[in-house]
Amino acid sequence: MVRSLSLTQQNTILSLLDSGHSGEAIAKQVGVSPSAVSKLHSKKCSTLPKAIGGCPSKLSPSNICHAQHLITSGKAENAVQVTKALENIIDQPLSANTVCLHLKKSGMKAVVKTKH
Repeated sequence: MVRSLSLTQQNTILSLLDSGHSGEAIAKQVGVSPSAVSKLHSKKCSTLPKAIGGCPSKLSPSNICHAQHLITSGKAENAVQVTKALENIIDQPLSANTVCLHLKKSGMKAVVKTKH
């Protein structure tokens, strides 16, 4: 049997959501399950922005612009060559998949070369 949240718990959860706390932190503070916080969030305040997950990108917007320039100018033919060039700039290890993902997000598409 699911127990319902009291009005004070609901108000506390909603005020903490408004202030930007995570669902896990709110659940620990109020003493309810994280799913209860999530359900209340989806019912009462669907207009609040959702938390962005994942780690921050290693590539800045200027790095992405540079990667596009390398491809369009012909100085690099693929994401692996762009990755090697960007690793020298940012001094961090970088995956070709990361570069490929950012190039796709910026509107570029992969093209298969025709064999002669």
